[in-house]
Amino acid sequence: MYRKFFSIIKAGLVVLFLLSFLSNSFAATQIEFWGGWTGPDGDVMRELVEKFNSTHPDIHVTLTTLQWTPLYSKFMTAFKAGNAPALFATHVQELAYLVEAGVLDSVTDYTHQLGLKSEDFAKRLWDATFYKGVQYGFPLDMHMHGLYYNITMFKNAGLNPSRPPATWDELIKTATKLTIDVNGKHPDEAGFDINRVKQWGLGIPTNHHAFYIWYALMNQQGTSFLTSDFSRVSIDEKKGVAAWKALQDLIYRYHVTPQGQQSPTNDFLNSQVAMVIDGPWQLPAMQRKEGLKWGVGVFPRFGNTQAVWGSGHILVLPKGVSTEARKAAVELAGWIINNSAKWAMSGNIPAMLSVSKSLNFRTLPGRSSFVSMLPYTVFLPNIPKSLQVYSSVAPGPVILAAQAAMLKDEDPARIIQDFIQQVNSILATP
Repeated sequence: MYRKFFSIIKAGLVVLFLLSFLSNSFAATQIEFWGGWTGPDGDVMRELVEKFNSTHPDIHVTLTTLQWTPLYSKFMTAFKAGNAPALFATHVQELAYLVEAGVLDSVTDYTHQLGLKSEDFAKRLWDATFYKGVQYGFPLDMHMHGLYYNITMFKNAGLNPSRPPATWDELIKTATKLTIDVNGKHPDEAGFDINRVKQWGLGIPTNHHAFYIWYALMNQQGTSFLTSDFSRVSIDEKKGVAAWKALQDLIYRYHVTPQGQQSPTNDFLNSQVAMVIDGPWQLPAMQRKEGLKWGVGVFPRFGNTQAVWGSGHILVLPKGVSTEARKAAVELAGWIINNSAKWAMSGNIPAMLSVSKSLNFRTLPGRSSFVSMLPYTVFLPNIPKSLQVYSSVAPGPVILAAQAAMLKDEDPARIIQDFIQQVNSILATP
C-alpha cells in the first residue's frame, strides 16, 4: 500500500516537473539566429547557443546554419514574408548590400547598452561595422589567409620549421626544395619529371580564394581594384598583371604547385603537398588529423608593404522583429561576443582584443600567426552589389578571373580587361 502511495506521489512529481518545464519553455522568448557556418565552426556555434539556452531560461534560441550563398537568399525571402530571424550573421563585405536593401536596423544604441567600445576591438573590424557613418553590426571575429606548412617535410628537406617563408621569393625557393618527383629531383634540376611528382611544395586555391590572394598582392603593392567611391573599376594594370603572374608562375614556371588542384587543403592534410595557403577555419581539421605535424606562418610578402586578404563575421539586427525578440537578440549577441574565447575553437580570431591577445596558444595551436596579421588585414570593398561582384560561382567575375589565371594560364592583361568589363557592367546596373 505504501509502495503504491509513493509511486503515485512520484508520478505526480514527474508530471508537475514536466508541466513546469513546458510552462517555462512556452513562456521563454523564442528567437531565430542564422549564420553560414556549416563546418566545425557550426558545431562550435551550436555549442555556444546550447550553453546560452541553458543559462538563460527566459530565452530560447534556434540556430540555423546554411552555406553563405543560399543563406542570403533564404534570409531575403524570409524578410519579405515577415519571418526574418532576430539575429543574423554576415560578412563585412555584404553589409552595404543588406543596408541598401533596407533590412537592417542600426545597433548604435545597443553597443552602448552592452558597453562595447571601439578601443576594445580590432580596429579594421570595428570600422567595418559602419556604413555611411551608421553602425549596423556587432563585431565578432576576423579571419585571413595564412601559410600552413608540414614540419616533418621541412625537416626532411633540411629546412628550419621555425622559419617558414615570409616573402614571395622565399616561398618559391622553399616550395622548390619541397617539390620532389619520383626520382628525387626538384623542379630546378635537370631531368625533373613534371608528370610524376610525388610531393608538391605548395597548394594554392583555384576558386574565389585565388582572387582573394590576388587582391592581397595588389594591396601589398599599394593599390586595389576600385575607385575610392567604389563606383567603377580602376586597376593599375602593371601591378595587376604582376599579381596574377606571380600566382601563375607557381604552376606554369616554377612547377611547385599542381595545375588544376581541386582541394589543396585536403592534399595538405594527406601529406601530398608541403605547404598550403588557407584560412584559420581549417585549424580544427589540422588539429584532428592524427600524425600530422604542422605549423602556420604569416601570408608571404610580395610587395613593399604587409597586407593579407581577410574578412570578418558581424552580428546584425534585421528589421521587423518584436520588441521582446529584439531584446533577446541583443542579449544573445552581447553574450556571444563576451564568450568569444570559446568561439576561437572554430579557428576564427575573436575581434575583442582582450580575448584574442589572451588566447592560450599551447591549447590553440596555429592562432598566433593569424593574430599577428590582424593589424594589416584588408577587407574587400563593402559595396551594395557585393553578392554579384564577389560571387564564388560562375559566371561571377571573381571566379572567372581565378579560373582563367589558375586553370587556363590565360594572359593576365586579358584577365584584367575582362574583369574590368564585367564588374563595371554590374556596378552600372540600377
